[in-house]
Amino acid sequence: MRKIAGLFVLIISVVLLGSAMNQSFVITIKHEKYFDHLNPQMIQENALYKAAFIHSDRWRYGDLYGVSYLPQYKFELEPFKQYNRQPGRQNTDRVLYIIGDSFLADKTLSGAFDAFDNVVFLDRRFAFGPIKLDTTKQNYLVMEFAERNLNGYDINKTYEIRWTTDNIKNAVNFSNAPLPGGSPLPHESIFDRLSRIIFHKDLSRNLELILFDNKLATPFKEAKASLNYELFGRIANEVVVSSDKRRLLFNTTVDTTSVQSAFRYKTEHAVDSLIRNLDIARNYYLAIGFKKVFLSVIPNPVSIYDDQRMPYNHLLERVEQKTNLPVVPLYKIFKADKRNLFYRSDSHWNPLGLDVWVSEANKVLTSNLN
Repeated sequence: MRKIAGLFVLIISVVLLGSAMNQSFVITIKHEKYFDHLNPQMIQENALYKAAFIHSDRWRYGDLYGVSYLPQYKFELEPFKQYNRQPGRQNTDRVLYIIGDSFLADKTLSGAFDAFDNVVFLDRRFAFGPIKLDTTKQNYLVMEFAERNLNGYDINKTYEIRWTTDNIKNAVNFSNAPLPGGSPLPHESIFDRLSRIIFHKDLSRNLELILFDNKLATPFKEAKASLNYELFGRIANEVVVSSDKRRLLFNTTVDTTSVQSAFRYKTEHAVDSLIRNLDIARNYYLAIGFKKVFLSVIPNPVSIYDDQRMPYNHLLERVEQKTNLPVVPLYKIFKADKRNLFYRSDSHWNPLGLDVWVSEANKVLTSNLN
């Protein structure tokens, strides 16, 4: 009997380890856990099983709640408006590209801008490119950054695959010629493969995802988080509580040891260097066929709601004042708006904040078409 029990435990352990090492399986589980609340059909399927073992509260109530599990900041996120293109709208033969980050990822913006027939979003956090433009259209570009991600921007350090100078000179970026291939993958020995599998860098995180990241664990995580916060003033390293206690903030935008902090001193030399890097990016995008390149920087929530906790570096305003790119200005507009424009338990803006951005971007884009 003991041998049977041991064999059973061994089989379960091997299955769990195999599952945790299978990245495609982990991605599928993540999608069901974190995005099921956005799809009513997924909620209805096997509701009891999924509610207990599959569904997760990690993102349902915001990414900052999901790492801290402080119950007083458990606010369900409102869904974003879909800016669909209205039928019958006259074509303009203009396409707007946006190279951005998580603030605009997974948003429906095809009909958001009056002067454009369509919007193409490219996520800077992942590999993409090289961009191949339709020469029958006028193509415009918005370079969108969260304020924290603007720090240290350098197009040469991004994941974007770009055209070479020869490609551009020969108009390969406009032709039907095959895309240039990348460098060949290095040979990996059998020992390297075994080492990569055995010492899988995400193994511990994936096991936690499979075993403990579900709704059944939420009350225990909240109780532990509350106890640590109330008795010892401790909170997850990724999160800080705002000075007025009304919202959670992303710690990397607060902690001055982080290059992304809104309170880390920025010299004029650092700002000028950033301006030069933006100019390099703009010149490349103009060279591959974009008619105009715009800059849009979305403020950190801490820059709007808690900028008095330490001396604010005003990076966003300083860049907007110095750059030669046409800018979609947001800082002063967000600062003057008395409404809540960011989720209180998430590091991103809420649907109202996005709506304000769409409105301001529409004005700037429409007035800068030529």
